[in-house]
Amino acid sequence: MKKNKLASYFVFISIFTVITILIYIIQRSYDNLMKPVNTAKTSILSKPIDPNLDIETLDLIEEKKEYLP
Repeated sequence: MKKNKLASYFVFISIFTVITILIYIIQRSYDNLMKPVNTAKTSILSKPIDPNLDIETLDLIEEKKEYLP
């Protein structure tokens, strides 16, 4: 029986693809293992608080007050 060359190419490509995927998974797992566990994330909430009052903002709030009878 004569073997089909196309089938051998598909076997070669499928084996190569599986090996490539396994290498990629192992590499990503190793990178996740070696990077620091707790990475510091900077956000708006972590900025230092300014102790000086913003008078303009207080004036705007005072203007928007509604007095009820």
